Amino acid sequence: MKVVEIMSHYYPIFVDLENQPVLVVGGGQVAKRKVDTLLEHGAQVRIVAPDAIHEIKTLAEADHCVWEKRAYQSTDVQDAVLVFSCTDREEVNAQVAGDARQAGRAVNVVDDPEKCSFIVPSILERGELCIAVSTGGSSPLVARQIREELETLYGEEMAEYLAILKHWRAEAKQRLPAKERQEFWARVTDGEVGRLVKSGRTLEAKEVVKQCFQSLLA
Repeated sequence: MKVVEIMSHYYPIFVDLENQPVLVVGGGQVAKRKVDTLLEHGAQVRIVAPDAIHEIKTLAEADHCVWEKRAYQSTDVQDAVLVFSCTDREEVNAQVAGDARQAGRAVNVVDDPEKCSFIVPSILERGELCIAVSTGGSSPLVARQIREELETLYGEEMAEYLAILKHWRAEAKQRLPAKERQEFWARVTDGEVGRLVKSGRTLEAKEVVKQCFQSLLA
């Protein structure tokens, strides 16, 4: 039997949103969840909605984001690198999607993949580790289930583990020849350091990495 592999037409990518303008249309709970995640990643969030829930108003009053208390206008998409439409009005979502596409802006309409030029995956983050799971919009529930399974495999210790490795990255690149550098990374990622961190023996883990580095110095 011939197996046909069907690839999602969405291209997976990680975007740096630090200080980048992002538009969120809508002021309800769904919009609030999007705003929270965007703010966590450093975006400059502008919300357009005739009304907003208390939590959004509080964020705006604290200058964490901007809320413009009015109806959406087609020109709102012009300055945004990403656009999210989170309203419960089909005609507004359709207008936002159309305006964004015409302006060449990436747009996500919540729970309506056909109007999206990008979709938001289910995300697992552990410090520098970020795992994004997507089903191409076919089943967000399945994506969330898979993410929850991954959470049992990659616990909070991954943040500390990767922080240790990141600490040595520049020095290894600067001081170890290519062959020794390759051996260094192979040895410190063979499982021992990760197991020490997972068992709470972080200081021992750091010492193992340090000794490994010193043993390979030319």
